[in-house]
Amino acid sequence: MKVGLTRRRVLGSLAVALLALGSFVVGFGACLNLRGAISNSVRSKYPRQTGDATLSVRAGVLDALSAFQAGYVKRDPKELDYFMDRLFSKADDVSLLGTDAGEWVRGYPAVSEFIRGDWQNWGDFRFDVDGAVISASGDIAWITSIGMVHGRRADRPIRFTAVLKRDGDRWLFRQLQFQWEERDPSPTEFLRLTLVKLVPGKFRDFAKTLRSISQR
Repeated sequence: MKVGLTRRRVLGSLAVALLALGSFVVGFGACLNLRGAISNSVRSKYPRQTGDATLSVRAGVLDALSAFQAGYVKRDPKELDYFMDRLFSKADDVSLLGTDAGEWVRGYPAVSEFIRGDWQNWGDFRFDVDGAVISASGDIAWITSIGMVHGRRADRPIRFTAVLKRDGDRWLFRQLQFQWEERDPSPTEFLRLTLVKLVPGKFRDFAKTLRSISQR
Protein backbone atom coordinates (compact mmCIF):
# COMPACT_ATOMS: atom_id res chain seq x y z
CA MET A 1 0.00 0.00 0.00
CA LYS A 2 2.77 2.43 0.94
CA VAL A 3 4.76 1.43 -2.14
CA GLY A 4 1.79 2.18 -4.42
CA LEU A 5 1.13 5.50 -2.70
CA THR A 6 4.78 6.52 -2.96
CA ARG A 7 4.87 5.61 -6.63
CA ARG A 8 1.79 7.72 -7.36
CA ARG A 9 3.32 10.66 -5.52
CA VAL A 10 6.52 10.33 -7.53
CA LEU A 11 4.61 10.14 -10.79
CA GLY A 12 2.49 13.11 -9.82
CA SER A 13 5.54 15.19 -8.92
CA LEU A 14 7.28 14.27 -12.15
CA ALA A 15 4.20 15.16 -14.18
CA VAL A 16 3.92 18.57 -12.50
CA ALA A 17 7.62 19.22 -13.07
CA LEU A 18 7.33 18.23 -16.73
CA LEU A 19 4.33 20.53 -17.23
CA ALA A 20 6.15 23.43 -15.62
CA LEU A 21 9.23 22.81 -17.76
CA GLY A 22 7.12 22.65 -20.90
CA SER A 23 5.37 25.94 -20.09
CA PHE A 24 8.69 27.66 -19.47
CA VAL A 25 10.23 26.33 -22.67
CA VAL A 26 7.28 27.35 -24.84
CA GLY A 27 7.35 30.89 -23.51
CA PHE A 28 11.12 31.23 -23.70
CA GLY A 29 11.34 29.60 -27.11
CA ALA A 30 8.63 31.85 -28.51
CA CYS A 31 10.77 34.87 -27.70
CA LEU A 32 13.78 33.29 -29.43
CA ASN A 33 11.97 32.29 -32.62
CA LEU A 34 9.55 35.18 -33.11
CA ARG A 35 12.18 37.43 -34.62
CA GLY A 36 13.07 34.90 -37.32
CA ALA A 37 9.51 34.21 -38.44
CA ILE A 38 8.71 35.30 -42.01
CA SER A 39 5.07 35.86 -42.84
CA ASN A 40 3.45 34.11 -45.78
CA SER A 41 2.42 37.49 -47.18
CA VAL A 42 6.10 38.43 -47.55
CA ARG A 43 7.03 35.11 -49.11
CA SER A 44 4.27 35.39 -51.69
CA LYS A 45 5.81 38.59 -53.07
CA TYR A 46 9.09 37.03 -54.20
CA PRO A 47 7.99 35.39 -57.49
CA ARG A 48 5.99 38.46 -58.59
CA GLN A 49 9.06 40.65 -59.07
CA THR A 50 11.22 40.64 -62.20
CA GLY A 51 14.08 43.06 -61.53
CA ASP A 52 15.39 45.87 -63.74
CA ALA A 53 17.57 43.89 -66.16
CA THR A 54 16.98 44.50 -69.86
CA LEU A 55 15.43 41.71 -71.91
CA SER A 56 18.77 40.79 -73.48
CA VAL A 57 20.58 40.70 -70.12
CA ARG A 58 17.76 38.71 -68.56
CA ALA A 59 17.91 36.18 -71.39
CA GLY A 60 21.65 35.69 -70.92
CA VAL A 61 21.39 35.34 -67.15
CA LEU A 62 18.47 32.92 -67.48
CA ASP A 63 20.63 30.78 -69.76
CA ALA A 64 23.24 30.52 -66.99
CA LEU A 65 20.59 29.81 -64.34
CA SER A 66 19.09 27.07 -66.52
CA ALA A 67 22.51 25.44 -66.92
CA PHE A 68 23.09 25.66 -63.17
CA GLN A 69 19.71 24.05 -62.44
CA ALA A 70 20.35 21.31 -65.01
CA GLY A 71 23.60 20.41 -63.29
CA TYR A 72 21.89 20.08 -59.90
CA VAL A 73 19.13 17.98 -61.48
CA LYS A 74 21.51 15.52 -63.19
CA ARG A 75 24.00 15.48 -60.28
CA ASP A 76 26.58 13.64 -62.36
CA PRO A 77 30.12 14.03 -60.95
CA LYS A 78 31.51 13.07 -64.36
CA GLU A 79 30.10 16.31 -65.77
CA LEU A 80 31.36 18.53 -62.97
CA ASP A 81 34.40 19.81 -64.90
CA TYR A 82 32.19 20.84 -67.84
CA PHE A 83 29.68 22.39 -65.44
CA MET A 84 32.34 24.49 -63.73
CA ASP A 85 33.96 25.55 -67.00
CA ARG A 86 30.57 26.54 -68.37
CA LEU A 87 29.48 28.65 -65.38
CA PHE A 88 32.62 29.83 -63.55
CA SER A 89 35.90 31.53 -64.44
CA LYS A 90 39.15 30.18 -63.04
CA ALA A 91 40.60 33.69 -63.26
CA ASP A 92 37.97 35.28 -61.02
CA ASP A 93 37.63 35.22 -57.24
CA VAL A 94 34.48 33.12 -56.80
CA SER A 95 32.77 32.25 -53.53
CA LEU A 96 29.88 30.14 -52.29
CA LEU A 97 27.92 30.30 -49.04
CA GLY A 98 25.98 27.21 -47.99
CA THR A 99 23.04 26.82 -45.66
CA ASP A 100 24.96 25.67 -42.58
CA ALA A 101 27.38 27.50 -40.29
CA GLY A 102 30.91 27.43 -41.62
CA GLU A 103 29.87 26.63 -45.19
CA TRP A 104 31.74 29.48 -46.83
CA VAL A 105 34.22 28.51 -49.53
CA ARG A 106 36.29 30.68 -51.79
CA GLY A 107 38.15 29.98 -55.00
CA TYR A 108 37.40 27.89 -58.08
CA PRO A 109 38.71 24.53 -56.72
CA ALA A 110 36.92 24.91 -53.37
CA VAL A 111 33.62 25.85 -55.01
CA SER A 112 33.96 22.89 -57.37
CA GLU A 113 34.45 20.47 -54.47
CA PHE A 114 31.56 21.98 -52.56
CA ILE A 115 29.22 21.49 -55.52
CA ARG A 116 30.49 17.92 -55.90
CA GLY A 117 29.50 17.30 -52.28
CA ASP A 118 26.06 18.79 -52.94
CA TRP A 119 25.49 16.47 -55.86
CA GLN A 120 26.59 13.43 -53.90
CA ASN A 121 25.06 14.11 -50.48
CA TRP A 122 22.51 16.92 -50.57
CA GLY A 123 18.81 16.72 -51.39
CA ASP A 124 17.25 17.40 -54.77
CA PHE A 125 17.60 21.19 -55.17
CA ARG A 126 15.09 22.88 -57.50
CA PHE A 127 14.57 26.62 -57.83
CA ASP A 128 12.33 28.92 -59.85
CA VAL A 129 14.55 29.75 -62.82
CA ASP A 130 12.01 31.59 -64.98
CA GLY A 131 10.63 33.52 -62.01
CA ALA A 132 14.02 34.72 -60.77
CA VAL A 133 14.38 38.40 -59.88
CA ILE A 134 17.20 39.69 -62.08
CA SER A 135 18.76 43.15 -61.87
CA ALA A 136 21.91 44.43 -63.54
CA SER A 137 24.33 47.31 -63.89
CA GLY A 138 26.79 47.15 -66.77
CA ASP A 139 28.47 43.76 -66.83
CA ILE A 140 27.29 42.78 -63.33
CA ALA A 141 23.95 41.09 -62.58
CA TRP A 142 22.45 39.84 -59.34
CA ILE A 143 19.57 37.44 -58.90
CA THR A 144 17.26 36.13 -56.20
CA SER A 145 14.96 33.15 -56.41
CA ILE A 146 13.10 30.71 -54.21
CA GLY A 147 13.04 26.95 -54.40
CA MET A 148 12.87 23.66 -52.55
CA VAL A 149 15.28 20.97 -51.44
CA HIS A 150 13.52 17.61 -51.64
CA GLY A 151 14.98 15.23 -49.07
CA ARG A 152 14.28 11.65 -48.07
CA ARG A 153 12.19 12.61 -45.06
CA ALA A 154 10.97 16.11 -45.81
CA ASP A 155 11.10 19.06 -48.20
CA ARG A 156 12.65 22.34 -47.11
CA PRO A 157 12.04 25.74 -48.76
CA ILE A 158 15.13 27.68 -49.67
CA ARG A 159 16.23 31.04 -51.04
CA PHE A 160 18.91 31.22 -53.71
CA THR A 161 20.88 34.37 -54.54
CA ALA A 162 23.83 34.95 -56.84
CA VAL A 163 26.04 37.55 -58.49
CA LEU A 164 27.14 37.04 -62.09
CA LYS A 165 29.58 38.81 -64.37
CA ARG A 166 29.36 39.05 -68.16
CA ASP A 167 32.29 37.49 -70.00
CA GLY A 168 31.82 37.96 -73.73
CA ASP A 169 28.49 36.35 -74.57
CA ARG A 170 28.30 34.36 -71.32
CA TRP A 171 27.26 35.20 -67.78
CA LEU A 172 29.48 33.55 -65.16
CA PHE A 173 28.89 33.16 -61.43
CA ARG A 174 31.03 35.16 -59.03
CA GLN A 175 29.12 34.47 -55.81
CA LEU A 176 26.31 32.12 -54.76
CA GLN A 177 24.37 31.78 -51.55
CA PHE A 178 21.84 29.20 -50.35
CA GLN A 179 19.65 30.11 -47.37
CA TRP A 180 16.90 28.07 -45.74
CA GLU A 181 13.46 29.67 -45.88
CA GLU A 182 11.81 27.72 -43.06
CA ARG A 183 8.06 27.58 -42.65
CA ASP A 184 6.57 28.48 -39.30
CA PRO A 185 6.63 25.28 -37.18
CA SER A 186 3.49 23.76 -35.72
CA PRO A 187 3.09 24.05 -31.90
CA THR A 188 4.08 20.38 -31.49
CA GLU A 189 7.18 20.69 -33.69
CA PHE A 190 8.10 23.97 -32.02
CA LEU A 191 7.94 22.46 -28.52
CA ARG A 192 9.90 19.37 -29.50
CA LEU A 193 12.67 21.27 -31.30
CA THR A 194 13.01 23.89 -28.57
CA LEU A 195 13.18 21.27 -25.80
CA VAL A 196 15.90 19.41 -27.65
CA LYS A 197 17.90 22.63 -28.12
CA LEU A 198 17.60 23.78 -24.51
CA VAL A 199 17.89 20.48 -22.66
CA PRO A 200 19.02 17.94 -25.29
CA GLY A 201 20.01 15.03 -23.06
CA LYS A 202 18.20 15.83 -19.82
CA PHE A 203 14.74 15.95 -21.36
CA ARG A 204 15.15 12.54 -22.99
CA ASP A 205 16.54 11.07 -19.77
CA PHE A 206 13.66 12.57 -17.81
CA ALA A 207 11.05 11.11 -20.16
CA LYS A 208 12.78 7.72 -20.06
CA THR A 209 12.80 7.71 -16.24
CA LEU A 210 9.12 8.59 -16.17
CA ARG A 211 8.29 5.67 -18.44
CA SER A 212 10.37 3.20 -16.42
CA ILE A 213 8.70 4.21 -13.12
CA SER A 214 5.21 3.86 -14.58
CA GLN A 215 6.00 0.34 -15.80
CA ARG A 216 7.08 -0.98 -12.36
